Amino acid sequence: MLFLASRCDHPEVDTSAGPSWSEAAGEADWIGERLSRSGTPTVTSVVPAGFEAYARVLHPAEEPEWGGDHLVRWAEVAAWSGMPLRRDAQFHSIALPPTRPAGEAPWSSQGPREGSLYLPDAEALAAILRKWTATPERCWFCLGDGDRGGILLTPLGEPNVPLPDPIPAAVRRGPKARVADDDYLLYAGPVEAAAAVAAISDMDETPSLWWPADRAWCVATDQDLAWTYVGGPARLIDDIIRDPRIEALPANPGDALTLVEEWVATWVKEATATLLSEGEAVISTSRGAVHATLERPTRFRRGMLRTRASGDNGVSSGGGADLGHRGDEELRDDISFHLTLEVIGLVGG
Repeated sequence: MLFLASRCDHPEVDTSAGPSWSEAAGEADWIGERLSRSGTPTVTSVVPAGFEAYARVLHPAEEPEWGGDHLVRWAEVAAWSGMPLRRDAQFHSIALPPTRPAGEAPWSSQGPREGSLYLPDAEALAAILRKWTATPERCWFCLGDGDRGGILLTPLGEPNVPLPDPIPAAVRRGPKARVADDDYLLYAGPVEAAAAVAAISDMDETPSLWWPADRAWCVATDQDLAWTYVGGPARLIDDIIRDPRIEALPANPGDALTLVEEWVATWVKEATATLLSEGEAVISTSRGAVHATLERPTRFRRGMLRTRASGDNGVSSGGGADLGHRGDEELRDDISFHLTLEVIGLVGG
């Protein structure tokens, strides 16, 4: 198990003994310089452009249950729904089919975790990546500055207690690596140090960005995505896609980060029209329903879209979206946007 030492101030320091926090914030500058920053967000909005090939490592739909080893991969969900696991598939592409499948769904959680690799997948990926850099003992890792210890739940009626921050205060106050307008804490270590944060805390998080000193490859996990991108040599990407320990698909640098399947767009379009004409609508899907009510905005009063989602995973949620006085087309777009998020949220990812 790897633990983070207090400080590693020089980029040439030998980290073979283990990972250490670093103040060498400039080591991450090259990433921002190679990210796409305009137009529709694509693969290279998350992971640097310029690599020979790219892969998308899919986060599993459910992590092992406490005391068990149950794990659901996207291919299993696709087999259940009968939907193809395309290169550009989102989780809802396979988990929210146009019609309800006959069999029971193979997962019962909210869906894949967003913003972090499944830890055993990170360890397997590190083992693959080690072979594809000349500097496997000297890698860099960016951890979101907002990642903290969390909350310790207490008995009903008693206040919850914040857990101690696993990151030393001096590191929190120190220099931050800045990439695409986001600040990160930086640490250095061998490639296996991708699991170091989970070793010192209850966060079970993996870094947002990690790469070797020779920049032979780069791993990037966006906080809103249910997958992780890897850029590097074509043969490395082939190794990642073929490795049975993880689930990965090829990616092109220009692939859009998100898409909405045609049947989901149709559900939302019909519900939006009903809301605008009647003020209330229900979107019935193959994995649950979204109930929505609309208070139209006026010239003198803002409107409100209220939603209540109930999924087959047993989780119910409600929300509201403030709507300003805008033209009919803009209002329709706003409603469609929020309803789409609610529908996709029925399955997560």
